[in-house]
Amino acid sequence: MSLWVLALIVIVIILLSYLIFKFIDGNRDFWTKQGVPYVHGNQIFNNWNRYTFRIPFHELDNQMYKFLKKEPDIKIGGTTLFRHPMLFILDLELVKNILVKDFDHFINRRGIEFSDPKFELMLFNMINQDWKDLRVTMTPTFTTSKIRRMFGVFVESGEKLVNFLQSKLKKSLDSELELRGPCGRYTMDVIASTAFGVDSKNFENENSLFTVNGLRLQDSISKTIMIKLIIMILLPKIAKYFKIRLFNMDAINFLESVVKDSIRRRKELGEKRNDFLQLLLEAQDETIEKSSLEDALDQYDKDVELEDSKNVQKMKLTDDLLIAQCNIFFIAGFDTTESLLMWASYELALNPDVQEKLYKELLLATNGSKGELTYDNVNNLEYLDMVVSETLRKYPAAVRLERKCNKDYKIPNDDYVITKDTHIIVPTYAIHHDPAIYPDPDKFDPERFNTDNKASRHPYAYLPFGLGPRSCIAMRFALMEGKVAVAHLVLNFKFSPGAKTNIPMKYTNKGVLKPENGMWLKLESRN
Repeated sequence: MSLWVLALIVIVIILLSYLIFKFIDGNRDFWTKQGVPYVHGNQIFNNWNRYTFRIPFHELDNQMYKFLKKEPDIKIGGTTLFRHPMLFILDLELVKNILVKDFDHFINRRGIEFSDPKFELMLFNMINQDWKDLRVTMTPTFTTSKIRRMFGVFVESGEKLVNFLQSKLKKSLDSELELRGPCGRYTMDVIASTAFGVDSKNFENENSLFTVNGLRLQDSISKTIMIKLIIMILLPKIAKYFKIRLFNMDAINFLESVVKDSIRRRKELGEKRNDFLQLLLEAQDETIEKSSLEDALDQYDKDVELEDSKNVQKMKLTDDLLIAQCNIFFIAGFDTTESLLMWASYELALNPDVQEKLYKELLLATNGSKGELTYDNVNNLEYLDMVVSETLRKYPAAVRLERKCNKDYKIPNDDYVITKDTHIIVPTYAIHHDPAIYPDPDKFDPERFNTDNKASRHPYAYLPFGLGPRSCIAMRFALMEGKVAVAHLVLNFKFSPGAKTNIPMKYTNKGVLKPENGMWLKLESRN
């Protein structure tokens, strides 16, 4: 090949690369033409770091939020990602309107077209009337009284976690353990029992089938999933044509086989358990208990109620629908609780005064119940709730909420109209780290969530599970599951930083808040 031909090929490649870049980086004038304050990612980070995902999503959102908030009294701001316009919501009253008050204009999340129909059946990806009907059908499975029924599972898995860590500690030369793995095992054990009706055996056998397949799903959350997500969102037809899949299908098929076997046993042999799967089967048969006095509506319930609930029909839960909900329960629930336990342990290690105060509260509570954790004493522990709330503020599992406008919406007391199909971003992480709302936001301070401080803040300044009808349906489950595990850990171990502990923390860039190189802490047994 002559040098001229080689030079021509290089020139063509450079030219094509430039044209592709200019195309995907275009549409910058979309928002300025509408008079909306605009921020482009390269005003904060260079394009190479953004498009190669070297910048964690939470940091990109946080810096864009800060850039836009320089303008006083700003309510909205625009940005683009791969030519795609997105509207940042910066005003908390407007957040409330979008998530609750005027929810009928923002019913759907930004949808993802999966190449496999079974993913279309998952609650989080359903839209419009189908989503409403399924949400109403599933809501009774997550009421307070139903969570109480599953409390024993949380305690049993918490005890397994403690025994597992005690065993690891005895073999450790320096008492420094990696905690992300054990926290994930706890979450996996709870979900295996409550959603799939089986014992995961992942504490006894580190290579159990449930563990191996659970880790396969966890490993799906990487840079590649972000690339796949972008293709599926921006180029759905291409994604479907090439059958691009987000998750490891061997793992998904394994989970489905486990659910099918559990359903078969319960229907044929009449087996019953106090778990999520049993509640879904009762909902399928329309035999689920009606809400009790214990489930009286609180503010959260009122916010999530659909205004047009009279027009909503309960959806018939087929086996395929039921299996799909168990799968999303695993995918969404695993990461959320694992993250909560990791970050709570990290902050308690760095804040021994907080750790000691929490230990004393737990000790006092369990002394009143013969050393055991009960649903009521965990539910009534104020400082435990404050520690968990502050952990979720500083490290929200979902760094942003996304909605899609389904009909034109005029912003109250403003001339701007959000047009149909506009993609909305509520930057959860950025709001949680806004010093105007949470002074010294990088400091871990559970007192932010005492009664007085909570009352003084805008109620929509705290969004770890979202708010409104499209919020996380399993919020109560996740909170109780997390609190039980934190209680077990603090009652049995003293945490402190070790040689391998990242201070300050370094994050991965996988779209969710995870520590780089694991979560290493020193543990000392309290027994």
